Amino acid sequence: MRAAVRRREDQVETEEMESGELNLIPYLDMVTNLMLFLLASVSAGLILVQIDTTLPDKAPPSATAPTEPSANPDEQPLKLFVSIKRDEMLLWSASGLEGTLTAPKAVFRRTGKDGDVCDGPYMCESNECDAQTQKCVPSREEPQPVFDYRALNKALIEIATRRYAGKPRKAETYQIILQADGQIPYSTIVSTMAAMRCALPELGKEALACALPTDDEELKKAPEPISPDGKLYDTTRAVYDPKKMALFHEIAFSSGFE
Repeated sequence: MRAAVRRREDQVETEEMESGELNLIPYLDMVTNLMLFLLASVSAGLILVQIDTTLPDKAPPSATAPTEPSANPDEQPLKLFVSIKRDEMLLWSASGLEGTLTAPKAVFRRTGKDGDVCDGPYMCESNECDAQTQKCVPSREEPQPVFDYRALNKALIEIATRRYAGKPRKAETYQIILQADGQIPYSTIVSTMAAMRCALPELGKEALACALPTDDEELKKAPEPISPDGKLYDTTRAVYDPKKMALFHEIAFSSGFE
């Protein structure tokens, strides 16, 4: 039987050589198996994360022009930007009402070094905050860039208080655009977004959720402009309070500078 199989293999090989055609089926099987293993190994190393944000279209040149003096600044979007670079974070506005890119409203430096005050791991480059001393301590994790999120939060509270507190706030004024360098990790992005959405609690105190504006028709018809659970409010009727209501919760990602 072995001799017959060997003779048959020699005969097939001779026929392939004489005809000039190769049997590619074994090679195709090998390539298919390799592709399956490669796809499996690549998909196993991916972590898919979804952030509820929108990517704005490219703005026309007129969008960056200063606001007309006759227009009421409190009745229009400020076009605020938070730009995160490797060593600093900028707060500015495309409208020019709250600083510009060349002369930003505020500049925030990196913080979170070992020994700095903290109330959670998000404030430490080491991602480790000692609960007793409330200070950043070393860890085995790779250091991540941390910025003064509380200073950013206070700056946004000041803007919202000065422009909108004590009166109904228009829905279109809640938008803010987040720009980030390509090397900025996901943890820094999330911490920055938290500082942009709601007023942060005092250091060491428990964080409370803020109310969010809504266009719900039922709430607009309700006698009270704020929902019974205090989580939503009608922007056209509710008196805005930056300490209890959203600061700039409608966050969009920018494609970058041009």
